[in-house]
Amino acid sequence: MKKLFSKLMFMALAAITFTACEDVPSPYDIPGTGNNVPGTSTEIEGGTGTGSLSDPFNSIAALNYGKKLASGEESSDYYYIKGKVVSVKEEFTTQYGNGTFYISDDGTAANQFYAYRVLYMGNKKFANGDVQIKPGDDVIVCGKITNYNGTVETAQNKGFLYALNGENRGGEPQPATPGADPVGNGTKDSPYNVSGVLKYISTLGTEESPQQVYIKGRVSQVKEEYTTQYGNGTFYISDDGKTSNEFYVFRALYLGNKKFNNGDAQIAVGDEVIICGNVVNFRGNTPETVQNKSYLYSLNGVVVEENPDQPDTPTGEAKGTGTLADPYNPAGAIKYAKEVGDKESDNEVYIKGKVASIKDQYGAQYGNATFDISEDGTANSAAFTVYRALYLGNEKYTKGATLNVGDDVIVYGKVTNYRGNTPETVQGKAYLYSLNGATEPGGDTPEQPGGDVKAVTIAEFNAAAESNDVWYKLTGVVKNLKDGDQYGNFDLEDASGSVYVYGLLSEKDGAKKQFQALANEKGIKNGSKLTIIGNRGSYNGKIEVMNAYFFSIENDGDTPGEDPTGGDTTVSSLTNGGFETWADGQPTGWKSASTASSATLSQSSDAHGGKYSVNVNGKEGSNVRLASQEITLAAGTYVFSFYAKATTADPAQVRPGYVPVTDGKVGSYAYGDYATINNSGWTQVTTEFTLDGETTLCLVVMNPKKSNYSSGKDVLVDDATLTKK
Repeated sequence: MKKLFSKLMFMALAAITFTACEDVPSPYDIPGTGNNVPGTSTEIEGGTGTGSLSDPFNSIAALNYGKKLASGEESSDYYYIKGKVVSVKEEFTTQYGNGTFYISDDGTAANQFYAYRVLYMGNKKFANGDVQIKPGDDVIVCGKITNYNGTVETAQNKGFLYALNGENRGGEPQPATPGADPVGNGTKDSPYNVSGVLKYISTLGTEESPQQVYIKGRVSQVKEEYTTQYGNGTFYISDDGKTSNEFYVFRALYLGNKKFNNGDAQIAVGDEVIICGNVVNFRGNTPETVQNKSYLYSLNGVVVEENPDQPDTPTGEAKGTGTLADPYNPAGAIKYAKEVGDKESDNEVYIKGKVASIKDQYGAQYGNATFDISEDGTANSAAFTVYRALYLGNEKYTKGATLNVGDDVIVYGKVTNYRGNTPETVQGKAYLYSLNGATEPGGDTPEQPGGDVKAVTIAEFNAAAESNDVWYKLTGVVKNLKDGDQYGNFDLEDASGSVYVYGLLSEKDGAKKQFQALANEKGIKNGSKLTIIGNRGSYNGKIEVMNAYFFSIENDGDTPGEDPTGGDTTVSSLTNGGFETWADGQPTGWKSASTASSATLSQSSDAHGGKYSVNVNGKEGSNVRLASQEITLAAGTYVFSFYAKATTADPAQVRPGYVPVTDGKVGSYAYGDYATINNSGWTQVTTEFTLDGETTLCLVVMNPKKSNYSSGKDVLVDDATLTKK
């Protein structure tokens, strides 16, 4: 995977969510990232205590004990650890009842021990009226110790605050496991009770059960009700319906192994249920059903016969290579993530699709969003999960456009097949690269090269050594630049040879603007004589100009060859494309008999060619359209082009397209990419479309509503053409 920029900086995320396997407050720190084990064999000096109540470990002794454990191993016994609170990562809350904090001998950051999600005094959940901990407090923590990926800490759900500033409320080091005796063998005729499935899971280690089992119990907590958006629910069950000796049912489908629908009965605390699914002891400490591999078999005696296998997941043809020039489609991203497995990908990739559903919308509080994308914006094709991705520019969201189902997006980041069954982006390592054509690359970009820059021929460039530190100046003719290219990918050719240019940037500090805007500003097109500066790189054995910057351009007359696409072209009928003819205040040929025409139009003397253009009014609250009269076109590929200009200094956009019309009624609009325009000059906007058969349609130019990228104000349109290739 090559990158457009030489380095990326990612910001840490804080988001409210229920994780896949843990009942925890949020925002939260991920355990196993503190790396507080200083070495593998040498003990830290200053350790005291044996870990008993009468002689607790100090933080150093607890660290020395934990570093002897293998990664992922936890102590068989409970130990007492004494110290002062250094910092509080998660205060105790009544919602979850636990807290997370660091302690050390003297309350400083030296030799800290991590008390991770421990219950309150008395080995009970925190309650209203309980005293909160703070830095400097003297505490004794009781819990099992584990070495979690290099961090010595208390094992999750296996520790509690024994004493706070001299006060303690007792509490058994290892609480007795309440509940009934294990019952059942996990079959439909003899389901496990909760105690039975917990006993069964204890034999699995950290492996997933090889087959589905049936578990019977009563709902004790509902964490996520069933919804039509995702079709599943998350809840706890126990043998008696109380919050003790619970089993975690994680994202289980509804009755009949189907998604939840409107009208289906919701679950509630006290309901008697039977669950069918695969189970696992997640991370060795959370018995639960495996995500997407379980369902509600019975609800209060109501059984819907099921297909024990998971319903087929909508699929599609995997496409793309994950590059900016050739992004993965959602099916391609799913395939790649499955190849990566339950770890994060080594490289960042680009993924393009339409928003199919939104789990967490962009908001200023957390700055990220979680949503699904698919090929067509529906759940009927393969959906890929974008998990806690930052906003445009790889920044936290503060304001601007939010997501809507159907939006066109490109996402950039690392991916994983979470827990082996959920292809998604890696939390904190992905961002929204493009939203409805508005593109804002993220991270740092190479600075404009200074000092020595080597002017070379393309042949000399191709023969040079690959380097990000050496800058070359190349001059050649632009070839194979696609109409409307947003990214600046093309071939540069001189008498000595040719080379591929990957992602041409502005000459000014790597400005974050679409290549199309730069091309319109400078007149870059096929046949342009262009001088650029860049590094020599390669991808899949192909030499490329990387980190390329615009330097200068020579455009003398028309593009050599006149037809850069090759072959002859014919101009199709388009009435009054120059908007020079008007009648009754309307441009002739530009008033649809259907609802495709939704904008108010007026004549403007600010023209690209001739005397007049058309002013397409804007509405801040809704999209409006300029539409041609209905025209009938034969099968084939067409290019619709026009020039556009903003009427104010505010940013504006237009979006070209067409809509089929049958018996006076419009069908589905087919749009090209958004084009950003300004009022300093005219911007050519082009889109290409193919008709499979003779079609009656209206050409349309959409003036979008107010957003972070569009003012929602008037725009000018002139010199429209329709060409059949």
